[in-house]
Amino acid sequence: MTSPLPPLSTLPRSIYPPSTYPPPSHFETTVTYPALIIPARRTGEIQKQLQDLVFQEPKRKRVYALEEDVDYSKEDLDPSDGGSSASKYNPNLERKLILTRLGPYETILTSPPGKNAIRTSSIRLPSSPYNLLTVDQVLRHLLPTTNEKASNGNPVIEEIPSSFEVAGHIAHVNLREEALPYKYLIGKAILEKNQTKIRVVVNKIGNIENEFRTFPMEILAGEGLDLNEVERLCACDINLTDGQNSNESNVQFKIGPEHDSLMQVELKEHGCRFQLDFARVYWNSRLQGEHGRLVQQIVEDAARKCNNDRPNPAKITSIRECVVADVMAGVGPFAVPLTSALAPHYHKTPIVCHANDLNPISFRYLKKNAKLNKCFSGRLEMYNLDGREFIHHVNQKGLQIDHFIMNLPAMAPEFLDAFRGWDFKMRSCPDGSTLQQRPVVHVHCFGEKSKCSDDIARVETEVLRRCETSLGCPGCLSSGDKRKENLVTVRVVRDVGPRKNMLCVSFILPLEVAGVKKLVLNNTNGNGKREREEDNAQISQKLKKST
Repeated sequence: MTSPLPPLSTLPRSIYPPSTYPPPSHFETTVTYPALIIPARRTGEIQKQLQDLVFQEPKRKRVYALEEDVDYSKEDLDPSDGGSSASKYNPNLERKLILTRLGPYETILTSPPGKNAIRTSSIRLPSSPYNLLTVDQVLRHLLPTTNEKASNGNPVIEEIPSSFEVAGHIAHVNLREEALPYKYLIGKAILEKNQTKIRVVVNKIGNIENEFRTFPMEILAGEGLDLNEVERLCACDINLTDGQNSNESNVQFKIGPEHDSLMQVELKEHGCRFQLDFARVYWNSRLQGEHGRLVQQIVEDAARKCNNDRPNPAKITSIRECVVADVMAGVGPFAVPLTSALAPHYHKTPIVCHANDLNPISFRYLKKNAKLNKCFSGRLEMYNLDGREFIHHVNQKGLQIDHFIMNLPAMAPEFLDAFRGWDFKMRSCPDGSTLQQRPVVHVHCFGEKSKCSDDIARVETEVLRRCETSLGCPGCLSSGDKRKENLVTVRVVRDVGPRKNMLCVSFILPLEVAGVKKLVLNNTNGNGKREREEDNAQISQKLKKST
């Protein structure tokens, strides 16, 4: 099937407006299927007997009524019937049963004397009706994915942009440059195939370049998009002046203050309700599995520690709580399920979480989500500080932290320098002895995708050395003995791109950091920024490259 779209070179703005989206009939091809005409009363019986031959496809019918204006007397007759019943055809008494192939049905079925005959026929049906096609199938029909489809001169699209993230009623895509001419068609396909739950489709149009992890977006389909204005702009000629590039002629409907109510989202994850402003806070639904995995890991670790601290249950006077510090908490995907009174572990495994985020909008929704999910103040403490300032704060307060969560993939490893000069607290053990309280640190970051199994060790070493550099302790994580001593693990969280993975590095905070000179923070602006501005510039550069 060739693309129904005109060549891009004939369009004024080199972008397809929504009106060029083809009708459903374009996506459908008609196929002739073999069929049997059977007595209506025997439909269930015959389907059961011919279950290996009958057409089976999800959401598709296999039995159809006979058309009243068709002369079925010309259909092949069952030999056992002697040709007498076709002339007595009645569409109310017979049905047409579709077979995927004409098998030896004569030896399976018999038509009792005096009953309607069973005879062969055929039926023409769409191979895949438009309403049953997936987004991927629609876009494969629509976009030039082969040289044959690109015969109109349009460049071939190597990867079909059919994947998208869903946050409440919002579908979020991240289109590559090659797909931008088709963005309104892609948005319409996603919207039409998910009408029951999606109200608007948005596209990321810039990198995460700010400390709040938000990015600019445009509307591709659904509410908030002025279709008439899109059509008008797409039809306008534009002459590029010297110094302009083709991207500057792109038609964009950016998310703005007028879309505030549309960006308000409520969703559920792991039994918790979350409310957020999708345009002004960071949320990634593709991390749902990672949220659940790390929460479960911490709950299980807390349960083990509770049991280890109970040598004689009959004499228990208090239970030690597991304390978690969520450095970049966002709207609470870790902190809320860990501390919600609705969580199954709430009464059996007490967990206290200190949750922090620099974004004041995220902080506001964190408080709102804590209230929604019954996270009481004794279990969840919330802060609106810079990440380094927060890490220093919990250490200065003498809090015995069991787990640190640092979910800022673009630059979390650089925040590990806040652990330099760490004051390890002493903790009492059930046998009366004491030991240094060493927290487990979970750092999310981006790393190179391994090309083969032999390449895994190299990629892991590079990530660990990045963490060591920030801690100020070379070799404390990557060397063989230290890796075992500090229980270092590196795990792939998800595939981010052709050459990049998101990783989670977990380790027990090395004792060597206590001997490293403590980082001095410049608090004059209230944000706890680094005193060394050149390091800030390096971090900002890494942030832009990683996104």
